[in-house]
Amino acid sequence: MKNAIFFSSLFFLALFGAACMHNPSDLPEPEGYDGFLELGWQAIQQDQYLEAFEYFQQAIDVDVMRAEGFLGAGVASLFLEDYWDQGNDFLQIAIQRDLGISIVVQHLEEVQTQDTLWTLFECVDPDLPEDSLDLWLSLTADSGAVWVGLQIYNYLTVNELNTNLLFRFRPVHENAVSCLDLYHPGSGWFLYSDSMSDGYVYVTVPVHTLYGSGEYYYTWVMVNQGLSYDYATFDAGTSAGQITLDALAIWSALQELRGEDGDILQAAACAQGLLQIAPDYSFGYGIPMRESVFDIDIVDVTASGASSAFFYTRYIYAWSMCKHAGYGLDLDPLADDFLFDLLELLMQMKG
Repeated sequence: MKNAIFFSSLFFLALFGAACMHNPSDLPEPEGYDGFLELGWQAIQQDQYLEAFEYFQQAIDVDVMRAEGFLGAGVASLFLEDYWDQGNDFLQIAIQRDLGISIVVQHLEEVQTQDTLWTLFECVDPDLPEDSLDLWLSLTADSGAVWVGLQIYNYLTVNELNTNLLFRFRPVHENAVSCLDLYHPGSGWFLYSDSMSDGYVYVTVPVHTLYGSGEYYYTWVMVNQGLSYDYATFDAGTSAGQITLDALAIWSALQELRGEDGDILQAAACAQGLLQIAPDYSFGYGIPMRESVFDIDIVDVTASGASSAFFYTRYIYAWSMCKHAGYGLDLDPLADDFLFDLLELLMQMKG
């Protein structure tokens, strides 16, 4: 399956190349910062990516405080595998020059611990009766974790329901936009989140059975247990210019192209953040020098972030990203052909 995603990544790169519009090469040579930019974008349109990279570096040398030279260098690096590490830096600097802040910030190994009434990690499983947890927990407060677990387990098994429970929680920092990997120290399990929506992380936690003092303990994310997780926050301030939007789109694509060396959390954060602030995004919109370079829109970017998640086997999360963009709403995650259907959907979203 990874090979399939690798070819999907190559397809995305081909999409960028196929979208380039070739200009005549006999134009007069412009000068200065804007001139180097023009030469750089023209070189990209002519598939001369190393030359484009060098033109954008010359623009940066002329004025290191302006953003578009860094954006151009990041775009050119997309086609130059030896420059992918530099591409990450150029795209980050482009956003910082454009907005004055780092728009995507990663927070690793954050830890939160469940409270006595299960309000930090909130159980939102649809199979449990409405308000049942409120009743059980109010009767036991902080001393009846074992009893509560037994009540839940018995209810689910007697009614032939899945014993896994769906939880949601808000990460420590505001503006959380992506979270994929979690760890449950109580059971030693690594968990994958189902989705990230409106600042909430949704995660399905399997039941963990312990035995002690002559009793079985059924636990999910119980009192005094917690989760460790990695996530990213996204803050575009009051507004984000087209340079920032384009940098986010390219940054997500770059992570997908890098495959195993890519940053899945970065790919998802850039794509989901862009979908959040610019649902009608298209590359270079309103900028004559850039808007004809690529025919890339928000659907392509979402598919790129979702493809990175798919590559790392985060299938449900990838599907959730597609659904946020309005695609794949009719897919069934329990169907035997779900993975094939999801991969096909990603390819369709890419054109």
